[in-house]
Amino acid sequence: MKKITFLLICFNVLLGFSSITAGSDTYPAKCVTVTGTHTTEGVTKKFARKMAIRDALKNASMQSNLKISSSQKVSNFSLVKDATRFTTQSKVSKFRVANEGLKELSFDDMFDKEGMPIKGIKSTTYQVTLDVCLTEDPSVCGNVLGNHLQPKAVVAQVLLTNSYAARDITNLRSGYQVALKKQLSIKGYNNLELLHSGTHLQDEEQVLSPNLSKEVLDPIRNDTGAQYLILNVIRSVSRHNESSNIWNSVKRFYNHDVKPNSRYLEVEGFVVDLVTRQVVYQKIHGIKLKGSVTVGRDRAFGTNSFFATNTGKAFTSLLEQSSSDVYQYLKCKTLKSSIIDIRGEDYILHLSAESGARVGDELSVYHNFGRSIMRGGVNLGFDSKPAGFLEITRIHSKFAIAKVVSKDGLIQVGDEVQTW
Repeated sequence: MKKITFLLICFNVLLGFSSITAGSDTYPAKCVTVTGTHTTEGVTKKFARKMAIRDALKNASMQSNLKISSSQKVSNFSLVKDATRFTTQSKVSKFRVANEGLKELSFDDMFDKEGMPIKGIKSTTYQVTLDVCLTEDPSVCGNVLGNHLQPKAVVAQVLLTNSYAARDITNLRSGYQVALKKQLSIKGYNNLELLHSGTHLQDEEQVLSPNLSKEVLDPIRNDTGAQYLILNVIRSVSRHNESSNIWNSVKRFYNHDVKPNSRYLEVEGFVVDLVTRQVVYQKIHGIKLKGSVTVGRDRAFGTNSFFATNTGKAFTSLLEQSSSDVYQYLKCKTLKSSIIDIRGEDYILHLSAESGARVGDELSVYHNFGRSIMRGGVNLGFDSKPAGFLEITRIHSKFAIAKVVSKDGLIQVGDEVQTW
């Protein structure tokens, strides 16, 4: 009976794994078996195990669609530089641990040169064997251990290059902001917050481009815990009359108004990484419309009456394009947060339930060490190294509480926390 039960369990495990081997016809899955290792010296077995799993997943990703680029330099008939870079487009879609434990010692490690057993020697390498399925499907997120987590983003009020041209549209700046957040939420991105100020985000010297100064961006990150800033600049809302001059002259002769009959809308979207203070996404969308293009001050942006107009329908199209592109950019990004306080065994994280985090989720910690890196008077941040893993125990509206599962060295306030 026990044997039958064991066979059924094995069959179910294999069946469960085989169910993830089938990919789409366009991007068939490739499944491999790989190993990963990490030393146990100076760290707990739990920490070594997780680092070994990370090592195995890295080895697995190199098993498919691997590209190798080499750079060599010869001086005076001698090779002075030989660098090789490995990159891969494959991503881990799912994995399971097939075997794990301390790696068995080799014969040379257990016996001396005379063939006598070496007393007291123990293995100091933790090894895991994983069954891993890979995919090259661009729509699949590669960070299989944190795919359900969404980095927080703040949506700023839209900036206008020519407010006079938009005089027929009321509530444009804040209305576009709310509408963009709504579109992103509909697509499934929920970890968003509105930033009720936007003018200080513009760089006057760069014609309404994002202001990337530390003084502007750091307070936003510290106050909101956001990882990204979504900023849009409306470059054009101009209206024109494209009828012939003769026809317009006739209309004026008979005291008819010459009204605008065409409009060009152009919106440039930016995503700013608040951690590195860099523009990481930038794209322009434009649309030209004809006919009745004047909205009227009684139809505020965001109302049903506004979106029923030709200009409103064009803005609906722009919002759809912009939100889709931003969503595709953000959806697979690794969540990064930080430790904002330590109270006994409780580690307070700048993380909310909107991120998708759940009790029991584990996050890796990177400890900042040494002096900050300075260049040209600008603080570029700190060097960091893996320091441990935290498990979320409680989640509140603005923060989460976690406990240490395993660690290697010091973990302190300000250290970065992210999916591993």
